[in-house]
Amino acid sequence: MFKVGDIVRNVAANVVGAVVETDGDTVYLEQSNGCEVDFAASALVLETAFQAKHDTFVRTDSGSREHDELYDAVMRKLYPAVVKMGQASHAHVKPIPGVVPQTWDALSSLQKLNAISEATEIPVKAWMDSNQSTAKPSIGALQLSALAAASKKA
Repeated sequence: MFKVGDIVRNVAANVVGAVVETDGDTVYLEQSNGCEVDFAASALVLETAFQAKHDTFVRTDSGSREHDELYDAVMRKLYPAVVKMGQASHAHVKPIPGVVPQTWDALSSLQKLNAISEATEIPVKAWMDSNQSTAKPSIGALQLSALAAASKKA
């Protein structure tokens, strides 16, 4: 249960506020504009938990960055048309109320590859494997097959 002072969110209504009172299952919130609203406790989540779940921050510690050069290398070899497929997929992601979406340029190479993977229905691992010198299929062949599949859907 929530306690007075907790910052909570009703995701469906995109309402955030500080708990000022609880009465059974009803939680009373004060929003930043001073307006008080109430919701059933079951309809609320702690704001810290919500933000953690939807965190788009890219970690900068060395452990999280150890494979970045591999992702960057794949991104450098992608055809502009394949990258555009990923950009279009990223642009059409349904926004989550209360979460500021990141621009394409703000994404890491891995996040971009995830979007490209979603758009092309080719797993990130396949993109990574195709970038090896002896890979079958090669990264070029994989891109051509992705573009051919996309043209059939259009």
